[in-house]
Amino acid sequence: MEKRRWVFPFAGLAILSMLGSIYAFSLYYSPLQSYYNLNSIAELALAFSLITVSYSIFIIPAGFFYDRFGPKIPVLLGAFVIFLGYFVGYSMKNFLDWNAARYLYYLGLGILPGLGIAIVDAVPRPLVAKWFPDKTGTAVGIAAIGFGIGTAIVTPIIRYFLSATNVFQTFLYMGILYFSVIGLVGLILKDPEIKSTKESLDFSLSSALRDRRFHVLWLSFALASFAGLMFIGNAVPILKEGAGEEIISAFLIVTSFFNAGGRFLWGVILDKTSVWWAMQANFILTSVALLALTTAYKYPITAILLGGIIYANYGGLLALFPSATAIFFGKKYLGRIYGAIFTSWGVAGLLGAFSGGLIKDLTASYISSFYLAILTSLIAILIVHVGKQKRTETKSAGAGHL
Repeated sequence: MEKRRWVFPFAGLAILSMLGSIYAFSLYYSPLQSYYNLNSIAELALAFSLITVSYSIFIIPAGFFYDRFGPKIPVLLGAFVIFLGYFVGYSMKNFLDWNAARYLYYLGLGILPGLGIAIVDAVPRPLVAKWFPDKTGTAVGIAAIGFGIGTAIVTPIIRYFLSATNVFQTFLYMGILYFSVIGLVGLILKDPEIKSTKESLDFSLSSALRDRRFHVLWLSFALASFAGLMFIGNAVPILKEGAGEEIISAFLIVTSFFNAGGRFLWGVILDKTSVWWAMQANFILTSVALLALTTAYKYPITAILLGGIIYANYGGLLALFPSATAIFFGKKYLGRIYGAIFTSWGVAGLLGAFSGGLIKDLTASYISSFYLAILTSLIAILIVHVGKQKRTETKSAGAGHL
């Protein structure tokens, strides 16, 4: 069983790589603009925002669904919902007028994929954490790599379909691909048998919500994610303002590998140290990189390297926080508890990139947005420091990691 359980982190990696491909969504904008004779990007980008909102809204009920029915049914259902969304996008070909087609676009490429991603994403990291109470960070980190490399895997596939056929047929092919990969891998997933002992305590969602550590995780996740997403969501215009447009391609390729690697690295660091130490080290390193970037973002090499650190640390959050949730609150209701904590990422996703862009519009520079991101990172450090000093003494399955 010791060797067989290692299939689950890599199964999670495969599933999350399909979900992580949403970051390649902007590849569809240009062909849609051409087909519908649109000048606006904002109208098309709204679908991506709807994915984020739908994802954040449905992640808690998705956690309940996983806790109730196990992993296979949610993963298969979520894969089908994603396919259904892309099939709705394929149906847009029947509408030549954008004013009519937009409703299918926002439903099929926005709301339904967000719902499907929430249903699927509630499973891999909590499931892996259940199988690895002894190496939670490392195992969850392996699974989390998928979200980091998804864009790199799927981008050439999307580009090929767009060159070989039209955007609507591409929607259909990608929907089939997502359903096939996620569904087939989902068939092998299963939860371990969890035996309660006197030394372990599985929190319910209501009891977790009353625990100080839940609030520490929620607030620090929101603030740290805000800092990362402020930079990531504005990376291209930041580079145009600083080092120049010619390094953008190299930057995006290099940082995608930093993002993926950071998810594994920070999981290993958590296992070797502790939850609190790993989080504080992550936030401090992000603050230092952001501070250095206030001047160094004008130079290509330092912009790429420091940007890579920020991407790696942001990716690491997606390994640290599900691992911490499992360690603190047990495994039985992990899907719903981590879903509740993950809503903080939704808040950061809505505000992070927007705040950076707004500051740029108001001040004609991104410098102040760097300082805002540094401030949120520092507040996250303070919250974790105070939280670990005043933590509740209730023992959990991973009390040795406190």
